[in-house]
Amino acid sequence: MRSRQRVALRSSGPMPKAFVVAAAIVLAVAGLGWNMANPTSSAFAGCMIYVAAGDDIANGHDLSDDSKRYPEQLVEDHIKTPGWCLYNQGKNGQTSSSFVNDGGLANAYNKRPDLITIQVGEQNDPVKNLLDDCFDKVKDHQFLDASSCAAQILANASLWDNMKKNYTTILQLTRIMQMQRPKLVTAVVNYPNPYPQAQDVISPYTQMCTQLVDTIPTCLQRWSQLPPALILIDQVYQKLNETLKDAVATFQTGPNGYRWVYVDVYPKFKNHCMKMNVSIFTTVYHPPTTVDAHNSTNNNIGCSQNWFTETYNGSRLPDYLPPASNGILLTFTQVTTSMGKYPNADGQQCIADAIWDADTILPGQTPLKWILGYGEESKDPCN
Repeated sequence: MRSRQRVALRSSGPMPKAFVVAAAIVLAVAGLGWNMANPTSSAFAGCMIYVAAGDDIANGHDLSDDSKRYPEQLVEDHIKTPGWCLYNQGKNGQTSSSFVNDGGLANAYNKRPDLITIQVGEQNDPVKNLLDDCFDKVKDHQFLDASSCAAQILANASLWDNMKKNYTTILQLTRIMQMQRPKLVTAVVNYPNPYPQAQDVISPYTQMCTQLVDTIPTCLQRWSQLPPALILIDQVYQKLNETLKDAVATFQTGPNGYRWVYVDVYPKFKNHCMKMNVSIFTTVYHPPTTVDAHNSTNNNIGCSQNWFTETYNGSRLPDYLPPASNGILLTFTQVTTSMGKYPNADGQQCIADAIWDADTILPGQTPLKWILGYGEESKDPCN
């Protein structure tokens, strides 16, 4: 990160004994165990600190340019003022549990932040199957299996309970941080759903199947299973985000509750989901001598204005197409391209904008940027 002009840090002074005892209790429960009475002074003198704690999204999974990650864009496009230092601690595969237990939370505390963004949970097991097994089932047109995959995640009560407990531990430490940094703002960022909405795929896949002529019925039979799968997948994302929101709400009702902000990026991505470009190729023998090729190419089942990387492809044999309604199906293949799991540069930009303009719970003191001391006009981000 480029060198910046420094401004004086607020003097925090020595920590009271009561604070040290309270912190030790919290950390013992959390299983952390580092000396909070003497935190590492890792911040440069005079530097306001922004810590971005997160998983694959904060770490820019599938991006080729780290400057396009949302923490970097938040600093470059919005914070701007010299004197801020960014520590992007995003890590691929980081879960809410590993963030607590493997040093991520301790490291965030030791940076003594003035702003911290937290985005963990999507990589928790088995939530991560949304981007692994469930994703692969959709990519391979195995839509009933995708529904089953999502349903199992949704029904896992212990998953959601443990995630909320982890977030409570994380946010409890940010409350302790405020005793040293009384103007600390903590922003919990929720998750966008990369998949298209169920109602939006019906027309594209109907047009796609119609072009296959002799395998229209079997094509439609299979693809009509996609909308129910997408509904279940979306319900999992909503449950994930609801769990994060509930955890934050507990802290918003306490002292200085407006300094805990829930950043809702989910609705901003609904019309900017991944692409899903499907081409299907068939040849059909019509006795006694005719062979027809019926192909349906470049059908985008996803979003045309996508905010997700175009990274993942599939070519599983479309064995759901036989038999042909008129003739004998000789060959059948498919290629599915341009699917994405993680936000691209535009999606990352939206997250940065949404954080900057996120609403707090304090009437007349929204959005988040006002709490940080920036008097810009309030905006509706990502539009």
